[in-house]
Formats: sequence, structure tokens, C-alpha cells
Amino acid sequence: MQYRLPQQHYPEDPSLYATGDQRPNTGLREGLVEHEEVNDTIRMNRKTVIFGQQTRLRNGVMMPDEKLDRFHAGHDIVKFFYSAVRQLPPYLVDALLDNNVSVTLVQGPSLLVFHHSREHQSFHVGRTRRTIYIPEKVLREAYEKGYDYWAISEVLIQEAWPLLDYLMILETVRRLQEHLKSHYTLGYYIIKDTLRNHNEHLRETDKQDDEFGTFFRYYADQLYSLKPTIRERDPYDIADEIFDENRERFWSHLKLYDICEVYNYPTYFAIDRDICHGAAFRLAGELNLQLQPQTTAEVMHDLWDEARFKLSRSVKTEELLEQLIAMGAEGIKAFVETVAEEIVYGLNYVTANRYDGFDITAGFKRLLQKYSGSVKADVPGSMGHGYNSLYQYYLQLKRYEFFNRYKTMDSQAQEENSLIIREMLYRVIETRLRHSQAPDFKRRVEFAGSARILIDVGEGLFEKPDPEEETDHLCSVLAQLDLHPLYHTQFLQEYRELSGNEHIVLKAHIAPEIQRLTEYLPKPPHAYSSDPSGVNTRFIKFEKLRAHDPDNQDLFALIAALFVRLDQAENYPELLQQIRGLGEYARPPLEEIVANADLFADQQRGPIRDTSRQLLAEI
Repeated sequence: MQYRLPQQHYPEDPSLYATGDQRPNTGLREGLVEHEEVNDTIRMNRKTVIFGQQTRLRNGVMMPDEKLDRFHAGHDIVKFFYSAVRQLPPYLVDALLDNNVSVTLVQGPSLLVFHHSREHQSFHVGRTRRTIYIPEKVLREAYEKGYDYWAISEVLIQEAWPLLDYLMILETVRRLQEHLKSHYTLGYYIIKDTLRNHNEHLRETDKQDDEFGTFFRYYADQLYSLKPTIRERDPYDIADEIFDENRERFWSHLKLYDICEVYNYPTYFAIDRDICHGAAFRLAGELNLQLQPQTTAEVMHDLWDEARFKLSRSVKTEELLEQLIAMGAEGIKAFVETVAEEIVYGLNYVTANRYDGFDITAGFKRLLQKYSGSVKADVPGSMGHGYNSLYQYYLQLKRYEFFNRYKTMDSQAQEENSLIIREMLYRVIETRLRHSQAPDFKRRVEFAGSARILIDVGEGLFEKPDPEEETDHLCSVLAQLDLHPLYHTQFLQEYRELSGNEHIVLKAHIAPEIQRLTEYLPKPPHAYSSDPSGVNTRFIKFEKLRAHDPDNQDLFALIAALFVRLDQAENYPELLQQIRGLGEYARPPLEEIVANADLFADQQRGPIRDTSRQLLAEI
């Protein structure tokens, strides 16, 4: 007689043969990858079990799965893999074996799913089959490159830890379904004791914030809310609804860090960074896909990768920041908004300090200033002021959004985020309240014993900024990028679209006219003048200013000062005609020559002064 659990599905039930494609995807991945795509890859390729036993039961009923082969115990890959298993803490290995967790190698692809270099999936966690799917090529490449065993151990911890948590929730749900057959409600101890009975990997001590306590507090409300109506539901569906993969990924990274610290394991090998990420770019190259980021999202993704892989800032970082600036308002907004969001939420990704002496926020601001002819300052009319205003706008917006989210959180989430709210309140109190009011409000925040008090203090302090301010600040930054090659094309068009003024001219584009006038200059200019030192001085100044700011209108005055001094040039009459065309721009340098009687009184330079006086009369 076939074994089956009471209240569960029987072989004739079609859900037993369901693919599970509609369930949430799990496993290490980048970008949007559907569960169905991963399942298709796994179905189509040959698989081999390398650790544990294949699980073919679902709710006590045999699934129509093929029986998988096992790697020979003496195989080099097997020896390499089990050397990695031996690096794991013994209690974690016991938990994997007791929960029938296996590791399955998928032969064929380097990655389970590949769309492009920034959207792919490396590993997959099969919750029903209790297995971690790893591409065999990844394991083989790590072996052939001489990676430390710990590199594979990291993968096992990152993928197995969330799976063990999921299985603990699943088994708890099954017991609660049975309990609700004879009870209408769920009590505190039935939930906590059931979880504790199925816990084999989370540390439980006398401290409130131990691993088990943190897990219980996070999921307790969802488990308490289960009703008798769940009795006939598939426990996997219920567990899927409760399980929070993002939080579990965060916990698995913390656990990995703890184990690295305790066992002093090396951190210079990384499967994701060195093999999976490299495989994605290698595949993209083979398919002639674009490797360089083309969109704002892709640039920000690459900046995030640098932080995720703990790479020191390099020339690549500045190239990415340059690309964001070249994308105009969209790129500038994406970076500044991300920085503000990380500051408010206490995150460390793009803004993470990697102790390499490079401040990415200051670096971005410095690049903006490089493309601005404004004074390096934080006063109105400068790039610094425009950038700071835009940053403060996003800072206020993110604080407002987080405070509204905080008000709707459950009590547990409010407790977890109370530190962030307190820090936000301290900063806002200093800027929004009078100096005499600030101390009283700070004391209320410091001694607040509940989220309700923090919310009461925050009401009225966190205001949503006017969206028009964002437009004004973005326009201010774009207007200051007058030294950028895209200033008179893309940036001007974006400014017009944002401001609603289709005919505005931020700064006259005189570079083509300067280029035309420059073509009249003989080479070298000083050889064709009765005042060679004067020509040399002004030509050097002209070249420097033109290189720094090709649209600076002072160039007109300098070119006039050069032309009038080239009295030995064959085309001197034509040069004088160009000076007449410069009009008022030519007046200051001509007046300077006329006023300098001492230098231009001799027979050699005198004609230049006479010509200048005549030109002034004609202008």
C-alpha cells in the first residue's frame, strides 16, 4: 500500500503532475528570470546527484520523476565538492542531511538561464525536490582553476540556508493544518514549539535577537494569521506565500559572513564574481551581444556589481559615472536618487566605503564640476548649489516615503526600523525646527518607547516636496554643464522639454564661429606681427580658454586682439574686416591698444595703434 499523508493530494490529483512554473523563482540570479525558464533548462538537460539523496515524494506521493544517476565517489569533481562540504560547520551538514537536501549538477549550460550579460541565473533551488541545482560547468571550472574549496562552500551556504528556512516553514504549516482540524485558532506556543521542533540549523540561545528568535519574530504574524480554511490547501502554496526570499537572502549573506569570520576562511575567491559573472559576459561576447551598458539601469547595475563584488574603485568607475552624465537628466537623476535612498534606508551598495580612498558621491560631483564653467562653490548660480539642491530634494522625498511606509508596517517591522526612523528624526529636527524647540523634540525621540510616539513626533516634520522642485533642480544642473560636448544638443533639448520653454537658449554656441575665425590665423602668428610678444601672450591665453570653454565669449575679444596685431600678414585687410564684424566684442582690446601710448608710440608698433583708432571710429 502506498504511503500517503492524511488530507494531502492523491495520485489522481492533477496538481501532483503540475510543473510548478507558476511558483516564485529562487536561486542566485540577476535581472528578471521566470521560474518556467529555469525549469525548462533543468528538464531538458541531463542531471546527476552529487550530494544527498534524490527526493521524489511530494506530500507523501511519488512524483513522476526520472531516477537520477549519481557521480562516482572517486571522481575528481566529487572529491573537490566533498572537500567543500567538509568546510561547512557540522551542524549545517547534519541539517542538510536530516532534511533530505541534495545537490544536483545540471550538465550542459554554463548558466541555467541566459538573456544577456546583466540578466541570467546561475543556481536554482528546487523547493519541492529539496535540491540545489548547480551547472556542472561551474563546478568543473572552479576545480580546473584551482579554486579554494571554500568558494563552493559559500555557494552551499547562500543557497541552502534559505532552503532550510523554507522547509522549516513548510513542515510547520503541515502540522498547523492538522492542528486546525480540531481547533479554531493557533496559539503562541503551538507555533513557536512547532518551529522549534523542526529547527536544526538556527542557533537558539538566551538572547532575544538570536537566529531562531529573529526568524520567529519575522514570520510569527503570518503564521498566527492562518485560518481553518487552510486545512485542505497545498502546504507548498501556503509556504510560498509566507516565505520572503529577499529577507532570506539577506540572512544567508549574514550567516556566510559570520562563518567566514569564525573559521577565518579566505574571501579572495568568489564563484559568482569570477565564474558565473564571467560566463555571462563570455556568452554575450560569443552571441555578439552588447557588453557595454547602454541604459541608465545597466550603468547603475554595473556600479552595484562593483560594490557587490567588493571591487576597488578604478578607471571603470569613472567611466560609468561619465556615462551617467552623458545620459543627461535621466542618468544624473538615477545616481543622485540612488545615493539619497541608500543614505535614508541605511544601505551600502553604490555608496559603500571600500577603503580605497575614493568617495563615489564626491567623485560624481567632481565630474559634474569638470564640465561646468561655473565657480567651484555651493552658492546659487554654481554647479555645487544645483547638485546639492537636487540631492536635498531626493533626501526629503525618500524620508517622506519611508516614514509613510513605517506608519503602515506591522509592529515587528516597526521595531526593526525604529533606529532608521530615530536617525531621520534627529536630522529633520535640526533643519525644520527652531533652535529653542529642537532639544525637547530630540528628548522625545530618544526616550520614545513605542512606534506610536515616533510617528506622532514625525507627523508634520516629513513633508512631500513639490515635484516641480525636481524639475527646477535638474534644469539647474543641466544649465551648468556648459563645458560638456552635449551641452548644445542633448542637454539643451532636455532642458527645453523639462522647463516647457521650447525656444530658450542657455548659452550661445559660438564654438563653430570661433573655429571659422581661427582659420584666418597664419602659423606661427607671432611671425606676422610688429608686436610678436603681444601676439604670443594673447595666443596662449586664447588657446587655453578655447580648450577649457569653447563657447566663452571672451574668445571674441582675444581673436580681435590677435587680428589687429597681425599687421605683417598678407590677408591683413581681410582680418580687419573680420574685426569690424565682431563689433562691440572688439572694442575693449582696441581701446587697450589706443590707451597704451608708451608701447605703441614707436615707428614699429605705431601703425597698429593707428589702425585700432580707425576701427574704433567705425564700430
